[in-house]
Amino acid sequence: MRILICTLALIGITASYAQQIDSTRSWVVNGDFEKVETKKLKRPGAIELAAGWSSPTEKKADLFSEMAPKESNVSAPKNLAGDQMALSGSNYAGIRAWSYQNQEPRTYLQTQMKQRMKKDSLYCVRFYVTLGDLSKYGVAELGVWLGNQKVVKSDDASLTYNISVPAAREKVHKDMSSWQGVCGVYQAKGSEHYLIIGNFAATEKTLNEKVKRPRGESRMQVNSAYYYIDNVEVYPIKDRGACTCEQLKDAESEFIFGRKGAVNPSLKPAQRVDAQVFYYKRFQRVMDPSMDSWFNELVTDLKADPTIKVRLTGHIDVTEMDRARVRPDLTELGKERAEALRDALVEAGVDAGRITVVGKGADEPADASGTDVGMSKNRRVEIDLN
Repeated sequence: MRILICTLALIGITASYAQQIDSTRSWVVNGDFEKVETKKLKRPGAIELAAGWSSPTEKKADLFSEMAPKESNVSAPKNLAGDQMALSGSNYAGIRAWSYQNQEPRTYLQTQMKQRMKKDSLYCVRFYVTLGDLSKYGVAELGVWLGNQKVVKSDDASLTYNISVPAAREKVHKDMSSWQGVCGVYQAKGSEHYLIIGNFAATEKTLNEKVKRPRGESRMQVNSAYYYIDNVEVYPIKDRGACTCEQLKDAESEFIFGRKGAVNPSLKPAQRVDAQVFYYKRFQRVMDPSMDSWFNELVTDLKADPTIKVRLTGHIDVTEMDRARVRPDLTELGKERAEALRDALVEAGVDAGRITVVGKGADEPADASGTDVGMSKNRRVEIDLN
């Protein structure tokens, strides 16, 4: 019987704190990218399949959807840039904001707003980003340019405009697990009708920082900063305090079940290893950063006793099992979770010969209550002595 050694608690992941954006308030058409010609979405660079959206330069931005074929590399959650669920709905966009020594061209998102802005009026401008898992860099120069004419360039050169929002760009956006808000208050010059999202700074002036590849992600990183974009909004405000970047906190189904408390130091390494369980947010394959401390303890215990061999058993919840009927790429999700954890252990120095991987469906739930909390316990990888 598995030894319980810690208090269990529910942890919300900000990537899932999503609500549908208020389309009646926002001046951005299709700001959540849900209106898409999905039957035609089969390759990168297809942003124009999203109603109201385009790219101002020759190199086009990407569009991702749960409805896209897996082999297209523009499906969700797993695609050419990483592994991420939409902030809301099932679609989101993607742009390359920067690349090392400008090796690859940047991409941008452009849309025409419903109305022209009025001179001196205040507007809240907001969108959400998360860094793609395969990015080797994160950058701070992510923002919005607002203008009165549509931008159409016949080449793929970077746009070097004076950014409109946000005013200060000192934070490098390097979160790969959750959606973070980018926002600011804009005082209109008058007649602004178009919005572009991207990096408008020169390559050498772009504040950048190297980031680590997520544990369990086996694909190679690229020398660029690639961002997923979702829930773009612009709306008039009377008070500057009415525009915030706080994360939305109202989703019920994307929790990750976490653990609080310390492992009993009197237990032997094998006993501590046998007690470990790793939990996942829905459709997530790689280990979540909230599990880092438990992963480090697992590595320490496995290295402390080289005779320990383990079996990693990956499980899914009933919602994931049901979705797999129309999403073949989710069929092996339980096994993929266990494989990703194995890959992370091997990368940390544990001999692969000590690890066996098994994938299960949703027919062995840890909690059969059917509640959101119960299902969050079922999205797991259990570790047993082998």
